[in-house]
Parts: sequence; structure tokens; C-alpha cells
Amino acid sequence: MSVVRHAVAIGAVVLLLGGSAAAQEMPPKIERSHNPGLAAAATLINLFYIPLRLGLTAVGGVLGGLTGFITFGDLAAAEAIWGLTDGSMVITPEMLNGTERWHFSAYD
Repeated sequence: MSVVRHAVAIGAVVLLLGGSAAAQEMPPKIERSHNPGLAAAATLINLFYIPLRLGLTAVGGVLGGLTGFITFGDLAAAEAIWGLTDGSMVITPEMLNGTERWHFSAYD
């Protein structure tokens, strides 16, 4: 029984040390534009775009699941519907500036 306790203790120490090593990595540098006009425009667009994306994602999830059910679990058929929901979820100022790509679905 003590061998199992030692193995569990060593495993826990390895996991804790591994997690702290990953936490010390530098996050990737994200360059943001400092244009308040683009930020305001993105905010106004998102007031309409986010509810539209939320509705599209919900309908796409239900239709994809229904398609998979009707086709007896055909994953390719369900993923063809779910591809419509893989677009950008929010509009950012970088998308309006043209430095970041915007796509409505996976088929763009």
C-alpha cells in the first residue's frame, strides 16, 4: 500500500511542477490598434452582430445534431451543417482595420 501512496505523491508533485513551468511561459504579444473610432465602430457593429451569431450558432447546432440523427450518425453530414457556425464570434477593431481576417463561416 505504501508503494501506491508514494507513486501518487510523486505523480502529484510532477503535475504541480509541470503546471508551474507552463505558467512561467511568456504569453504571445498581441498588438492592438489604438484607434478609438474603430473601437467604437466595432462596439456598435457587435450590438447587432453578436445576437445574430448567437442565433445562427444555436440553430446550426440543432440542425447539425438533427442531420446527424436523421442520417444515422453520419458525422460528415452533421459537420457540413456545423461548418456554418465556425465564423468569427465578434468583430474587433483589427478586423475593421484589415489587419485581422474576418470570416462568417468555415466555407468563406
